[in-house]
Amino acid sequence: MREDQAKRYRVIFLGPAQNDTDHVNKLTESLKDRFKLSTDAITKLMKSAPVSVKKELSLSEAERYKEALEAIGAKISLEPMKGVEEQSQREKESTPQQSQPRPPIIPLRKGTTPYTATSVQADQEVIQCPQCGYVQAKTDECIKCGVIISKLLKHRGEGKVLEEKVVSSDIIGTPSDEYESYTPWEDMSNLGFFIAFFRTIKEVLFSPSLFFRKMPVDMGILNPLFFGVIIGFVGGLFTLWWQYAFSGLIGAINLFFTSSILFYAFFLPFLIALGLFVASGIFHILLMLVGGNKRGFEATFRVVAYSNSTQVFSVLPVLGGLIAIIYNLILWTIGFRESHQISTAKAAFVVFLPLIIVTVLILMAIFMFLLPFISSQTQIFMQPPPRF
Repeated sequence: MREDQAKRYRVIFLGPAQNDTDHVNKLTESLKDRFKLSTDAITKLMKSAPVSVKKELSLSEAERYKEALEAIGAKISLEPMKGVEEQSQREKESTPQQSQPRPPIIPLRKGTTPYTATSVQADQEVIQCPQCGYVQAKTDECIKCGVIISKLLKHRGEGKVLEEKVVSSDIIGTPSDEYESYTPWEDMSNLGFFIAFFRTIKEVLFSPSLFFRKMPVDMGILNPLFFGVIIGFVGGLFTLWWQYAFSGLIGAINLFFTSSILFYAFFLPFLIALGLFVASGIFHILLMLVGGNKRGFEATFRVVAYSNSTQVFSVLPVLGGLIAIIYNLILWTIGFRESHQISTAKAAFVVFLPLIIVTVLILMAIFMFLLPFISSQTQIFMQPPPRF
């Protein structure tokens, strides 16, 4: 083995490669998106530079980390571990009271175990437990949570262990979840109102499973409430417009009808908000009955609010409302399944049970109305004709 490959190296984060604001902001966003670091963690990382982010690596491994970080705008250096230790020892012997402290290792998240040489030997293959996220020497049974990794991956349909994820997505500290909590709407401060609004609609309608899987459920209901009311109000205005236009074609427009439309449009946001809470309450009660309320009322409300994205179909006359209703049933089912982590059967039961109950009640009402009418007509028909 060559001497340079036998040495162990430390990866040192020196800060952004350029000090201009745009470059620093770009680096910050890359660290957020790729490594799921919070703003506080990134600020601490910047202020603490130089910071040791990985240690006990071979030269090839250290260079791979260096290239990955430099690609997003970080300034990185590599230091041989042996040389640093010898230098520190000499300084300690010459000036024992002025020895320099070693740079800290910044963990990605609190409460997790960082991947360092103390937990895994440098020359061992490693694996990340898909259950608890612990990084350990390659094994089939997690030493932290005890799960059988191969069986869990087979159950999830993944088919292979994610060694590459440990290298590519976890450069600073502990490996992060691939689907960290995020919605474009709640990142409006970075994306802007319109980009966040339309990107949220796009993800809900065309990638609902991924959207609801990574949707946060612990950030309050105010943001999804505003989103649901805004998109519902826009869709409602289109619906009212088509009603008004068709009424004009048949000559049914008058002052009373116009006033009713305007009055309804004024109170529409309040009615939408009330409808979101009522629908969420009904669905959550049903989720409780089937044992599917695993993540609380907020998760249920968020699914209902963001699923209101179907109101964009209201731009289509006549068929738009029908498409929105059908698509809502699909989105609710997917949303409850992903957000509460329950089976599709339970989610579908929760969504379709109210529809079935309403349908039965309507049929019963129709039957109760028609039965006396049919009975009376039958009696009239069965009576003999009068004699003169």
